[in-house]
Amino acid sequence: MKRKIILGIVIVLFFGLTACSVDINISTDDKKPDVIDNGNNQEEGDNKQYENDAFKEVTVSKSNGKVMVKGKARVFEGVFQYAVISGTEILLEDHYQTDGAPAWGSFEITIEMELLTKEEVSIELFVYSAKDGSKTDILTIPLK
Repeated sequence: MKRKIILGIVIVLFFGLTACSVDINISTDDKKPDVIDNGNNQEEGDNKQYENDAFKEVTVSKSNGKVMVKGKARVFEGVFQYAVISGTEILLEDHYQTDGAPAWGSFEITIEMELLTKEEVSIELFVYSAKDGSKTDILTIPLK
């Protein structure tokens, strides 16, 4: 009788845990971002939207000595990282918390213009892979 009860518990636990498992597929493709030009450009970069599988409707605007990067992200647990870079030099790196997937969470990142004194400065939005720590879903946007 004890064996039947223990076997029953093992079966229930096995199938219960199997049913609760989650399969998360994170793309490691380094695709070029889609750029959508809405026209009426007053300055380079105005009205352009950048997107990939994890980020969409990302825009860049400049005013009052600041650069605003706004958009939506659909990332695991709502956490993604960003880095302001010039060539291979990282000028700033931080993370952002928004709504978790499957929702598209809005974000707004403010960067001081003083950081953009170097040539060819861009911002990378990305996620660190839970599997191996590599950057995934990278969206690179030129700031200067």
